[in-house]
Amino acid sequence: MARALRRKVCIAAADEAPAMRRWAELLAARHEVHLIEAPEAGEGIAALSFAGEDHRRSAAVLERIERAYGEDGPDLLLVGDRRAPGLVPLQARAAGHSSLRGTLVAVQLLATAELLALHDGRSSQPGEARAAELEREQLRLADRLVWPGGDSLDLYRRYYGDLRLPPAVRIAPAFTAPEPPQRPAPHDPSAPLRILYAGRLQRHEGVFDLVEACLRLPDDEWQLTLAGADTETASMGQSVRLTLEAMCGGDPRVRFEDEADLAGLAREHDLAAAPAGFAVGADPVLEAMAAGLPVLATPVGAQAEAVEPGVGGWLTEGTGTAAIERALTALLEDRDGVERVRRSGQAYESFLRLADPEPALDAFDELLAEVPSAGTAPAPAGAQEPLVTAVVPYYRAHRYVAEAVASLLAQTHANLRVVVVNDGSFEADDSVLEELELDPRVQVVHQLNRGDAIARNLGILLAEGEYLLMFDADNVLEPEFVSRALAMLQADPQLAYVTCWLRFVRADGEELEGRGYAPLGNRVVDGEEENWDGDTIALFPRRVLAGPAPTFDTEISMHADWLFYRRLRARGEFGAVIPERLARYRVHPDSLLRSTDERLHRRNWEEGRDRRRLADAQSVVER
Repeated sequence: MARALRRKVCIAAADEAPAMRRWAELLAARHEVHLIEAPEAGEGIAALSFAGEDHRRSAAVLERIERAYGEDGPDLLLVGDRRAPGLVPLQARAAGHSSLRGTLVAVQLLATAELLALHDGRSSQPGEARAAELEREQLRLADRLVWPGGDSLDLYRRYYGDLRLPPAVRIAPAFTAPEPPQRPAPHDPSAPLRILYAGRLQRHEGVFDLVEACLRLPDDEWQLTLAGADTETASMGQSVRLTLEAMCGGDPRVRFEDEADLAGLAREHDLAAAPAGFAVGADPVLEAMAAGLPVLATPVGAQAEAVEPGVGGWLTEGTGTAAIERALTALLEDRDGVERVRRSGQAYESFLRLADPEPALDAFDELLAEVPSAGTAPAPAGAQEPLVTAVVPYYRAHRYVAEAVASLLAQTHANLRVVVVNDGSFEADDSVLEELELDPRVQVVHQLNRGDAIARNLGILLAEGEYLLMFDADNVLEPEFVSRALAMLQADPQLAYVTCWLRFVRADGEELEGRGYAPLGNRVVDGEEENWDGDTIALFPRRVLAGPAPTFDTEISMHADWLFYRRLRARGEFGAVIPERLARYRVHPDSLLRSTDERLHRRNWEEGRDRRRLADAQSVVER
């Protein structure tokens, strides 16, 4: 095919993703490649509250993209699926981020942390559920999946059947070819069959099945070397190596090596074993073939396509101990055949054919040719800006309300009005409201002191316009928030709201040691122990806030916004986040949230959650 134009490719590699680093090396032959490895959050965002370390590292990936590209971003961003390194960049692109507005984002299937945890029996461990939530959102937002072949794509479609997975592009794995291995010395077919497992001792890799299958074979006809780092993925989180050693009971036919040095071990063995119960790629198979070893592999992931029986190795009939035992028994009965394959050099030739980089590079060129115009589009010239009305409850906030309203009126979106609802605050200092009302864009209404939620609900009833902005009287909004959020709502009419990250400031307005809040939106986190849905500051289409029932629960003073976002989630209505600090959230040492202990916080939230569940149950009965 004709050589594609040289394009800009950014690759974000996870800590344990050598496949991503290989792509960076290979693509650099045709394109301008920037590799992001082990990103750490910079000082600007390090102190923000994130939904775990995976969320923080994804934010660091966005930082690195900004530094590397400025406003002229990459044509392609390739990220791994494991632990969602591309989630924040994807959110940023949806929000019209200048570095990613025209970037196609592809997710390489490596094996998500969710699938690995499931196969390793760790899905209930701390952090795994959150990683799964972030990964699912990354898969939902991506433009393309890149898969290496075999049944891995079908597995993802079955397991993630509730998601809208993006179109998939098959790109076989590619390796830089090593020097041809030396022809192995002849091996006496009457001697024990020497089997090598080289890789991490991890449950999903099938090491337990392999060892148990070997122990069932006839005595003195085999030897097994297990070479690789230990993990704590045995039953009950125990060491795999210690568990295997206990299984073997000191059996001299089994030995352990700390390092998986294929080059050094290949000449000492007759075949390599790739016994995985679950796999996406075929790295163990290809690495063994590159060292000249034929491979006995289970037919999972791309391994099923990488092994041509009798040429580069052999395939078992399935996964598990029994299938591996049957395959090894057949090989023991055909030692001459094993020796013929081992000395033929066909394993290395199979590697060269399978790992040829040219077809993979051509496939990436075709992918780059599809680069869309991503992100939110500007409004057409001459289009009338829709009316946005900000609803601002007010109570004894005379020191801050003028700055808050000024930040609203200074929005780059010009067609904006403000409704301030005075919740029974009638001291002399509250005369600042009269000054604000001199601006024709500002309306002030008064009610007896009945609480923030009732004031907000009243403001919603009085507000005009197609879009409503919820805001507090002591916060400050950056000038571009409304226009950015509005563009997202107009680009995706299904969105229920748009919020943003927050910058925490002291009462005097000074930044609070870089601290802030980085929500995810109400689609991502399923649990109800922490609020990652967003702050009250959000732009809504009027349809979301319309209805006879009050929008914000009037009896849950501290968590009415979070409760509302959970109600939207239960109705299948989801919001989005601009992953930039476009609002300054004033932290008062004597505020309600900070003067109430954690036990009362929890009690207040649980009461609101129970009220929502009761209301949902009653609505079902009424229907």
